[in-house]
Amino acid sequence: MNLNSRQKLILEKLLHKYESSKTYKGENSVRQTFSILPTDVYPKYNDDFEDVNLIEDFEKELKNLESENLISTESRDRHIVKIIANSTDDYWPKVRNILGVKERKLQQQEELDFFRSFLSKNSVIVDFCKTQISRIEADKKAAYPLEESANIINLLDYILSDHPEILERELSIEVLHDSKKWEKIYRTKVCKILQESGSFHEIIDGLEETKEIYDTILENLNVYKNPSYIYFKGNAKIKFADGRIINVAQNKALALPSTEVSAIDEIDILNKSVMTVENLTSFNRVRGTNVFFLYLSGYHNSVKQILLKKIFDQNQHKNVSYYHFGDIDPDGFYILENLRKKTGIDFKPYCMDVENLEKYRNYAKPFESNDFKKAESLIALEKYVDIATYMLNNKVKLEQEIISWMNPEISI
Repeated sequence: MNLNSRQKLILEKLLHKYESSKTYKGENSVRQTFSILPTDVYPKYNDDFEDVNLIEDFEKELKNLESENLISTESRDRHIVKIIANSTDDYWPKVRNILGVKERKLQQQEELDFFRSFLSKNSVIVDFCKTQISRIEADKKAAYPLEESANIINLLDYILSDHPEILERELSIEVLHDSKKWEKIYRTKVCKILQESGSFHEIIDGLEETKEIYDTILENLNVYKNPSYIYFKGNAKIKFADGRIINVAQNKALALPSTEVSAIDEIDILNKSVMTVENLTSFNRVRGTNVFFLYLSGYHNSVKQILLKKIFDQNQHKNVSYYHFGDIDPDGFYILENLRKKTGIDFKPYCMDVENLEKYRNYAKPFESNDFKKAESLIALEKYVDIATYMLNNKVKLEQEIISWMNPEISI
């Protein structure tokens, strides 16, 4: 039987009505009939200005379905007002066979079994699966078809695992066996799930653009659109496992591909201090005679975390001091706190104090809505209370670029 898309849509809508009914669920003792309106599949059917030939085509399609005993119609004044499902015992299995779909109860059970099989995975995957289970048990459809859900879970499983840096098109090939499916079908869906999980609230709080939020989440998980680099400058000697040696010169910035970090065997810091710098402009501007600088780019990612831990572990005997130079705003202190927490290193704030905020008050910016909540949270946590209180009371904040421009020479 060769049906066109609109004829199939008619059968789909009738089947949906039946499988959503009390009759299908065994909750109804009264025999029901199932029908839809012509406008449910052809919205312009009752439009006085619709092309008569198109209306005739639609009515021919209905007559064809009637001739196959798949529907009956009810008319008034030569105009079809109702499309009715057949009531024979073998009707619904026949419709499912034509549409190539399984019985709803069977399909729901398969979906429940599928999602329950992942309840021992990562918490993000577990939450996603529990949400789908709740939807199905409430007699609703899962958020995505089963094949899509399987791909989403496989992507989440890979992304949330301990994996080396990977580019987005490589991720698409690795998991989906197609270089374009990730960007075209799954990126937005997966990133939305990651965002809504709450696991990345700290690093995306304050970001407004969806693209920036999704990019930040993925980079935090070592997934990049393009190859990433770590920028640093200062006196150091880096030895790689294959015997290569890089001598880093003072105030001469170098960029190392993130993929090379795992190959570092030794990193010997020849300065008294290590300083992470939040923003690139300030990183390029600052210089110091005894400071090793590393560009952080906002919240650090896992690769920079590994590098900083390696620096700390291999230079403990030298009594190296650690500093962070960032914006004097609530988010700048959240970045610092995240850095301290994730690396386990006691980074001290550099020039992130009341004195510098007062000194450059003419360049200060007014607080925005999300700044108030973050400043209050810092005070409640008893973190950076003096500067947080000053910012909150005066409703001002300062970007670090003015400090590095006016005083580029770092002296600690």
